[in-house]
Amino acid sequence: MVEMRIFELYEKLPVFLQNWACGIKGYQLNRLRYGNLYDKSYQGLLSTEKATEDEILNYKEEKIFNILEYSYRHCPFYHQTFKRAGLSPSDFKSLSDLRKFPELTKEDVRISWRGMISDEFSPRMLIPYHTSGSTGKALDFYWTQQSLAFYWAVVWRGRSRCGIRKGDMHLNFTGKLVVPLSQNRPPYWRYNASLHQYMINMQHLTARKIGSIVDFVNDESFRFIVGYPSIIHSFCQLVEDSGLEITNPPLFLFPSAEKLYDYQREQILRVLPNIQIMEHYGFSENAASASKCLNGCYHEDFELGHMELKDAVKTKDGFTGELLATGFHNYGMPFVRYNVGDTLTFSSAKCTCGLSSQMIANIEGRNEDYIITPEGARIMRFDYIFKNAKAIKECQVVQRKCGEIVLVIVRRASYSIDVEKELVNAVHSFISPTLKVNFEYVTEIPRTKAGKFKAVVSELNKNISV
Repeated sequence: MVEMRIFELYEKLPVFLQNWACGIKGYQLNRLRYGNLYDKSYQGLLSTEKATEDEILNYKEEKIFNILEYSYRHCPFYHQTFKRAGLSPSDFKSLSDLRKFPELTKEDVRISWRGMISDEFSPRMLIPYHTSGSTGKALDFYWTQQSLAFYWAVVWRGRSRCGIRKGDMHLNFTGKLVVPLSQNRPPYWRYNASLHQYMINMQHLTARKIGSIVDFVNDESFRFIVGYPSIIHSFCQLVEDSGLEITNPPLFLFPSAEKLYDYQREQILRVLPNIQIMEHYGFSENAASASKCLNGCYHEDFELGHMELKDAVKTKDGFTGELLATGFHNYGMPFVRYNVGDTLTFSSAKCTCGLSSQMIANIEGRNEDYIITPEGARIMRFDYIFKNAKAIKECQVVQRKCGEIVLVIVRRASYSIDVEKELVNAVHSFISPTLKVNFEYVTEIPRTKAGKFKAVVSELNKNISV
């Protein structure tokens, strides 16, 4: 409710004050991400980037033992689960021994997150994060200042391989409503001076507005683009469908948070000629990540955490299995053998780029549908609608008819009619003021044949013209 009131105030501000507010938020993020801890981490990462396989193995074994020992001594959840399994940190002697330790599931985090927090950290020392997750299930967890700074140091090390530096002007395609729905004439973008970025949110990517947005992109000289692949693809699709042209494309694209599919890549490259796409794989829990080298190959960022495959199966490309991640830097709330929910293929090939860390041939993300608003926007992500809805166990957004959606919800005991009202208000404030919202309540949401949860399901013809 507080966030809603803040947004209502923001929405009433003139554009220049909204830009100022974005800059204030950017300043806060800047302080969180980029301080002395960041500088130290970044310099350290530059020194370890070309580590040999033996050096990487030694590094991982030392870091894993440290986090196992710390978790056992300071986190009640891990102490209990290790004890129940008849294990202690002394049972870890080499990397293969990690498989002895229990797997951490999302349901474990959902139920037992308080017990995962170290007794050496007070809540004031930690950075809280709440997300509905890409599976529509709420998760609460915490970062430490050091783990957050280290993660961003890893991100910028990957970008530095392209000659990109912090401070370069860029364009961010976001799901956050930085430009209110009530904005019916340009500018359909806002400026965050602190992070040196302009932001365009997906709700304004419509046929009526795309011409103004293309003119804006062509008039600026952006070094790179960041954002959700699905939103960037939607932008490029509109540009192409409208017969428009990007004449001043940025040099690089850094898609994040989702898998970039081949059909999206093909269209993006048609609309943004000569742009180089450099993908980074990560997730909010920050327990592991992978970055692409200049050869276009994914490499594990071994300094951040260890990636292993659950029930790995040999394939023509290497070995495929569900990702289990063990983070090295979040001592406030460690993640040990965390099942991320993604399927990865580890490659047995060697890259000629000079990096010796594990190569990843494929990352199988979740191919989500989108809903279409009465205004013509394609909306793929609803995470932020559910961030404060802890009374919801699971939610799937379904569109069966134009102009309306159905929220299919598995309720918790604390669910009430007030939650329903808040969701309707959030959809009307952040997605579309004219979109009708219906509710269905179920005890379980069906999975796909592959056992995956789909957060957004469209039963409309995907070729509807918007």
